[in-house]
Amino acid sequence: MNYRNSLSAVALAIASFSNHAAEPVTPPFKATSIAGDILPVGNSPIYLKFWATWCSYCLEEMPHLQDTYEHTKDTLEVISVNIGFNQNLGLVKRYMAKHDYTVPTIFDERGELVKKYNVTGTPTHILLDSQGKEVFRSALLTDELKQRLSALK
Repeated sequence: MNYRNSLSAVALAIASFSNHAAEPVTPPFKATSIAGDILPVGNSPIYLKFWATWCSYCLEEMPHLQDTYEHTKDTLEVISVNIGFNQNLGLVKRYMAKHDYTVPTIFDERGELVKKYNVTGTPTHILLDSQGKEVFRSALLTDELKQRLSALK
C-alpha cells in the first residue's frame, strides 16, 4: 500500500467515528462499572481496553489509557474492561485506587464482554464507532491506535 492509499485508509477509518444518525443509537452493550455506573453512557465512539492485573503489557499501557480518558471525554468514551480471569473485584478496585486511575472500569467476571468481542488475549484494544461497529482492533498499543486516538482529541 502506498503512502497516499495509507492516508486515505486512515482518513476513512477516522471518518467512520462520526455519528450520522439522527436518532439515538442503542449502546452495543450494557455493563456496570466497578463504581456502580451503567456503561456506556452516550452515543460517542467507544475505546475498549481489555486487560488483567497479571498482564505486564496491560499495566505498562494503563497510564496511556488514563491520559486518553482525560483528554477525549467530549469525543470518545474510554472504558477499561478487566477480563475477570484469575482476578477478583477487590483486587481490581485496589489496583485502580493505588494508581489513581479514574477511567471507567468494568469487571467482566462472567466473561460476557470477552465473549461478545471475541477477546483471546490481553491486552486487547478495540475501537467502536458511534454506531457500535468495530472499526479497529489491536493486541498492543500500536502507532496506528495512537494516531486514531489522537485524531479524536
